[in-house]
Amino acid sequence: MQATQRTHDIDRVQKLITFSTKLYNTAVARANSLGIPFAEYIRHIVIDDIEENIENLPMVDEETNKRIGESLKAYKEGHYIEIDPTNEEQMNNLVDLK
Repeated sequence: MQATQRTHDIDRVQKLITFSTKLYNTAVARANSLGIPFAEYIRHIVIDDIEENIENLPMVDEETNKRIGESLKAYKEGHYIEIDPTNEEQMNNLVDLK
C-alpha cells in the first residue's frame, strides 16, 4: 500500500517495508549509534545507494529538452538580442511602447 501526502510543497511517499527481526534490530541499533531516527537512517542508505545515478536522471521531459536545445542553438546563431532590464528605453522598445 502506498500513501502520498503533500507537506510544505514536497511530495512524500510512505511505503510499508518488512524486515526480519534480526535485520530490523541491527538496523535500529546502527541508527541509534549514529544518533538518528531509524527512518532517517533508511533514507540515508537509499540516497547513498542511488546518489551517483541522480545526476543522470532527466530533469525535464524530452519535448522540453528539445525546445531548450533549439533555443540555445538559436541564441548561439544570434537570433536573440540582449537587453539591459534596467534600461527603460530598451525595455520599452522590447514591448513596443512609445
